[in-house]
Amino acid sequence: MNRKNFSFDREKRDFLIFLVKTTGAIWLSRFFPLSFVSGCSNQQTSNQQIKVSYELFPQSVASGDVSLNSAIIWTRTNNDPSPLVWQIAEDQNFEKILIQDVVTPSADTDFCVKIKTQNLQPGKRYYYRFIKDNLSSPVGTFKTIPENPDRIKFAFVSCQDYSNGFYSAWYHLSQEKDIDFVVHLGDYIYETVGEPTFQYAQMRKIELNEKGVALYLNDYRKLYKIYRSDRYLQMAHEKFPFYIIWDDHEFANDSFQSGSPDNGKDVFGGMEQRRRRLEASRAWWEYMPADIFFDPKEEDPQKQIKIYRSFNFGSLAKLILTDERLYRSPHPCGEGSIGQRYVALCENMEKTSMLGDEQLNWFLEELSKEEAKDIMWKVHGNEVCISRMLLGKDSFLNLDQWDGYSGERRKILNYIAQNKTKVRNYLVITGDLHTFVAGNLYDDFDSPKENVGVEFAGTSITSSNLGSLLRIDEKTLEEIENKLLEFNKNMVYFNSHYHGYATCEITRDEAIIEFWRVSSIEEPEVEKTQKFLVKKFRVRQGENKIEDITPKT
Repeated sequence: MNRKNFSFDREKRDFLIFLVKTTGAIWLSRFFPLSFVSGCSNQQTSNQQIKVSYELFPQSVASGDVSLNSAIIWTRTNNDPSPLVWQIAEDQNFEKILIQDVVTPSADTDFCVKIKTQNLQPGKRYYYRFIKDNLSSPVGTFKTIPENPDRIKFAFVSCQDYSNGFYSAWYHLSQEKDIDFVVHLGDYIYETVGEPTFQYAQMRKIELNEKGVALYLNDYRKLYKIYRSDRYLQMAHEKFPFYIIWDDHEFANDSFQSGSPDNGKDVFGGMEQRRRRLEASRAWWEYMPADIFFDPKEEDPQKQIKIYRSFNFGSLAKLILTDERLYRSPHPCGEGSIGQRYVALCENMEKTSMLGDEQLNWFLEELSKEEAKDIMWKVHGNEVCISRMLLGKDSFLNLDQWDGYSGERRKILNYIAQNKTKVRNYLVITGDLHTFVAGNLYDDFDSPKENVGVEFAGTSITSSNLGSLLRIDEKTLEEIENKLLEFNKNMVYFNSHYHGYATCEITRDEAIIEFWRVSSIEEPEVEKTQKFLVKKFRVRQGENKIEDITPKT
């Protein structure tokens, strides 16, 4: 045997020994005789010897972007570059391992690893984990999409400012028994750690940098590491697959393209802000279990990453996720606060774009293309409220929402009205506002002729809403909310004094949406908190109207 062949065989043998020590010889024996690894089967590590290590896997595991036959699985090691074995099994005890392979974490991705598992069976539950020697990550689970389900039920969430409270909503959501998946609609992290305009209190302090604002890649990475260290958020990720998009705070407040008016002003509009956008997007890609395009060498933020995408659930539903930050125009009335972004009105609202031309064309095609025409429900995962929100007769509550991009909104809603044989049951789920909202959508809010869809916005996990910021009694707050409903007959519900999450159950006959609140986000022992049903709504197939079916108490 020459030296070259000996070296190759030794490297292969060492690799196999590593696999056997880590995961046992069951899988390897399908491809190699155990004699090849010379007695290594005696070193096989049993499941009883494998211990879960949060020290090695401090952010636990996550799965996402599940399809009929694939899913993304994710973990991160604690700065450990050692090879890991990842496993997919039919059972929680990993006695029936279906797939396993090796992946090596790298400092280049902050030791995050993402695997796209393929060749899975539709509608089947799987379990996954990552292993180094006898140390394992926690076990995660997901279920692939059935070929043609008659029912799906999911939760939708957003806005989880870590510093502003404790994750009681994540705890209660993780205890749900019949949820298929979670749709996260953005603001997974907050780039600031004490901004008084939208952060009530530093209940859980984060030491970031001297400015208290994420400006560099390591700042954003640090935030993700801290957020993902919360055990209750981890529990939800371990139990459910996620479909995730971002909103503004994954980069900067009220952001558009590569700009933000509220922090980083010293580099606003310059190359440093562009660099910051690239690095914020990179950190999001590293930490999210999302099956998306990303080019780490690209220097144009709009070409570096693409997060808008869609998923089919047979002929029952289509989930369409859009990106309403990376391509949008600047705010129509200017970048100041009162009178420009908030409580404002100007003519430029007709000329702005939320999605950008390419994404807008893609979105309209996803709604109505030929193979999608028989899909019953079109569910739009949407970052900012599409419902109109007037504040009196001559101003809008918030022009960072679709009200500031009303020309493009009208184009979309008119398109749905004109293609109603293809685009049936347009149901929008929304985050951002930290408020429970239910609203009917019309072809034209100024002179409505017909209902073309419905919108439901979930409140925040912890981020400040009117109740948190104003700290006034509930009765006075309800009077303010009712006044807003008077100005906006399209909205049927507006509640900005609770924190929690929402669920949506879709069948071929109806969609049932429930708003759930938690008793406290200030109680550090979150398992002592309670959850309560706030509202329950129904949308009947083919009607595009919201019915309040909340049980009487």
